[in-house]
Amino acid sequence: EDAPLLEDIIVAGYPLGKKVSAAIKTSKGSITALAGLGDNFSEFQTDAALNKGNSGGPIIDEESGELVAVAVAGLDKSETEAVNFGIKTNSVRNFLEANQLEVPVPSFFSFGIDAADILEKATVYTYCKND
Repeated sequence: EDAPLLEDIIVAGYPLGKKVSAAIKTSKGSITALAGLGDNFSEFQTDAALNKGNSGGPIIDEESGELVAVAVAGLDKSETEAVNFGIKTNSVRNFLEANQLEVPVPSFFSFGIDAADILEKATVYTYCKND
């Protein structure tokens, strides 16, 4: 099921890459709207901080540690603050199934594992260089 409005979430990733540090970075927030830009219902809006480098990173439910979305975008910070978006898990699942991609559920997604451990194991730094 989709996460509900006002759900507390944690976003993980590598914003600004290794310019800041090689360590994973997290931010907390909540789901502030159940649709993204232009009434895109495959996304939700969050007030959790997202920056360049968060894209593709997990957004998890703070209480259960379950994946609820994948970080995708934010509005230009010069126009507004804390208007960011995640692609809902159901939309990601539909995309994977439509493209016949199977993603095994890792064994570390179980009760008793804290959110920091889940995020450390599930988030990978990726760097693309354009020459």
